[in-house]
Amino acid sequence: MVGLVLLAAVLRAIGLNGGLWLDEILTLVESVRRPLAQIVTVFPGNNQHTLSSVLAHISIGLFGEAPWSLRLPALLFGVAAVPALYLFAREFVGRAEALLAGLLLAVSYHHVWFSQNARGYSALAFFTLISSWLLLRGLRRGTRSDFLWYGVTSALGAYTHLTMVFVVLAQAMACAILLGLPRFDKETWQRWRLPATGFVLAALFTLVLYAPLLLDVQQFFLKRPPPPDVATPKWAARAMLSGLQVGTGTALGALAGAALFVCGLWSYLRQSRFLLALFVLPGVIIVATVLALRQPIFPRFLFFLAGFGVLIVVRGALEIGDWLTRRLKRDAAPAPMTALGFALVALMVVASAASLAFDYRYPKQDFESAMQLVQARRVEGEPVLTAGGAVYPYREYYRLPWVGLTSLEQLRQIRAQGRRVWVVYSLPEYMEARTPGLTQIIRNECAVAGVFRGTVAGGDVTVCTLPPAGTVDRIPEKGGLS
Repeated sequence: MVGLVLLAAVLRAIGLNGGLWLDEILTLVESVRRPLAQIVTVFPGNNQHTLSSVLAHISIGLFGEAPWSLRLPALLFGVAAVPALYLFAREFVGRAEALLAGLLLAVSYHHVWFSQNARGYSALAFFTLISSWLLLRGLRRGTRSDFLWYGVTSALGAYTHLTMVFVVLAQAMACAILLGLPRFDKETWQRWRLPATGFVLAALFTLVLYAPLLLDVQQFFLKRPPPPDVATPKWAARAMLSGLQVGTGTALGALAGAALFVCGLWSYLRQSRFLLALFVLPGVIIVATVLALRQPIFPRFLFFLAGFGVLIVVRGALEIGDWLTRRLKRDAAPAPMTALGFALVALMVVASAASLAFDYRYPKQDFESAMQLVQARRVEGEPVLTAGGAVYPYREYYRLPWVGLTSLEQLRQIRAQGRRVWVVYSLPEYMEARTPGLTQIIRNECAVAGVFRGTVAGGDVTVCTLPPAGTVDRIPEKGGLS
């Protein structure tokens, strides 16, 4: 376990000081830089992960403002998730299987990525594992202290991100499978007394933490304008599939992982319906709620289930390895782990570790390289416009006097000035949602000067030039892919 923790720390430290992406910049500018008293009393929007912002504020106060210090809390929670997964898994699997799951989590592309993301997602994944471990241990030992700490960790998870509320709800529903539905009789009360104490404490502690900003949270969710119609379920499914291909190396690897996942689910169903409910219900509840409320859905909403997912695919690999061994040796008895099962897990570990090269090669979004290209090639007096996901970073973080595009009429007026126009944009789906028709103009008329890769889906930063209105840029800028 010490070796796994050290491995996880090293893999998450590589490239930690790379360029920030849009959501990290929003977090830094709108939350982390604020006074601590303001962070815990003001809710600027759902980009606020309060506990994460508090810890990042403290980190920056200690070490100075830099990408690595902003991301340090996320890294620490990401590393801590490895022993947390082991503790949780040891409640229902053997030591070898728990260690293999910890190894796969330590090298997981997506877990490394989110552990280097200055947001609260790695903390939420950690608190999900710890609260699940405390719930299982409390049910096994019947001790009040486990459920007291369950209430504390669940509240801290909710203080990080309100998704934790759905995790607690799913855990309560799983307990109903194990203990039976709550009824007003002595026998049922004896079974539910301690778990109910944990759930009530989780609710009370969460209300206490959110009390200073409860009104802000309510106003935000009731009065915010409709979000752009970009993160649809169809879009989320495509983004998740693309992310799985990156994390496993190829589409074939993603397909093989899906097969192992299904096999692992079946194995856990045979072992315990309660465990299967703990694994599956949180995701089902969140997706159903988001769809019912017609809210945007992002694959990262389900990242907190990463530990559960690792346990399921490891179990699937071991089950398939055992099945193949028994088919090859017809007299062999079922075994908890076979050489073939171990080899399948090792193959997943190697594939996931190899995919980390992509994460280390590129920043999440490369705003700085795009900025340097414009500053090196731009002639004095030529206007620079930003669009999509590039508007906020250059205006609020880099403090550049570049104009954010808000309409096609604005673009027409700037081009009418008779000078070449530079355009820097990212996340084109949002650009098109906010300014319909802009994407078509850029694709048809904007000569690409450079495309700077990023690991965020759709987060490449593109620099291009538009000729003045009424002219044709017959000799495009020499493009480049960085």
